[in-house]
Amino acid sequence: MKKNLMTVLIMALVFVNVVLSAVIMITLVPAAKKTNELVATVCSAVELELKSGKTYNVSTIPIEQTDVVNLTGENEQTFTLRDSGDNKQHYVVATVSVTLNKEDSDYVDKQPLIADRIDLLKEIVGNTFLRYTLEDIKSDDGQKEARDEMLEQMRELFDSDFMVAVNFSAVNYQ
Repeated sequence: MKKNLMTVLIMALVFVNVVLSAVIMITLVPAAKKTNELVATVCSAVELELKSGKTYNVSTIPIEQTDVVNLTGENEQTFTLRDSGDNKQHYVVATVSVTLNKEDSDYVDKQPLIADRIDLLKEIVGNTFLRYTLEDIKSDDGQKEARDEMLEQMRELFDSDFMVAVNFSAVNYQ
């Protein structure tokens, strides 16, 4: 008899659980749908994009799809580094270039503008190097951080993601 009573009690609790779950579903699903519709309406009114901007990883782009623009010309250029506390002025001498994605929709329109804005791009490079000490820029993490910072500022300048990497070559430190 105890087993039957326990079985009836368990069945009653299962039934109550199912009923309460159904009530919750009936009340919350329409409210969630209305909230989603409201958010979509507000986003469309403010003209917000729900998708994030496109970004490229230079390692995933085929080499024939890239173009390299040398910012420092044929010669290396000297950039001043931030004082590291040793009361000596340090410099980095490097050739700086930018890798472009030729298949990006902005490439045709914005690539010709690079020649006119080469001084602005050099200024971005120089100002970025000024934020790093000799020890920072010698480390792999410091160079990667500096490249990423330069790339982000250049993308902001051109309002486009057709630039996919900033490259340093022939780097010497003093």
